[in-house]
Amino acid sequence: MKFFLIVAKGRNKGMPILIRVDLFLIGSDPMCQLRKRTLGSKHCALVTRDKKVFIRDLDSGYETIVNGSAIPTGAEWPLHSGDRINVGILEFLVQFREKELAQKDLEEWAMRSLDVQREVEATEEDDLRSKEDAFRSASHAAQSILNKLSGMKGNVVGRLRIGVDSGVTVVQFNDARLIEESEIAMIKKELCDNLNKPNLRVLLDLKAVRKLSSQAVIMLTDFARWLRPWSSTLAFCRVRPELESALGMLQVENIPIYKDKGTALASKW
Repeated sequence: MKFFLIVAKGRNKGMPILIRVDLFLIGSDPMCQLRKRTLGSKHCALVTRDKKVFIRDLDSGYETIVNGSAIPTGAEWPLHSGDRINVGILEFLVQFREKELAQKDLEEWAMRSLDVQREVEATEEDDLRSKEDAFRSASHAAQSILNKLSGMKGNVVGRLRIGVDSGVTVVQFNDARLIEESEIAMIKKELCDNLNKPNLRVLLDLKAVRKLSSQAVIMLTDFARWLRPWSSTLAFCRVRPELESALGMLQVENIPIYKDKGTALASKW
């Protein structure tokens, strides 16, 4: 598996760095493939495993930042296309591309990737500013949430697909296996980041999920508790029969589990 780090700032901005190896070290140590004197000796590593890419902080005493948030010291974090990595003064955009390109075309593609990402970030900032006035009253806030989520119907957000159906915020998981601890932590963060609004009805659709670890079940239970202060409600649908026993903890929390999506949308919870 291969992917690119696109330099996002500095004099080399737009330069694509092709990563083909399973372990790519960044730091100041001579053994690192990408070296900078101002970084920790072995600052962080990019790890490719099971056709997925992860970044691991190597406890150098310096922060490794993904999408503006420092990952825990010594932790491993999954990376997705469009993620931003900050290592010291270095900043990169993560992108995946299978098709081979000539160097000139590759550089043009890298610059376009940066331009698209910048447009997305600018749009998000504009959306936030335009929402400030609307959120002054509860009624305006509720309408703004629905309008925004309606515009996102079916949009992929990291490991999730989020949309609105009949006034219900429907969240589908893109992964068939919720096993890896680092990915479970990332999914929880994405759930909290995208559903931190009051008075939502959230339906988690598990149609694609084939395997759940006990850690994933605990995460889903924690998320249900996290929603309560927002006065939001939670339900599940399309759970595979072999996973129903694993989700017994959710029933203890009185979280409804529906056989199909239509029944869940039509029910009161």
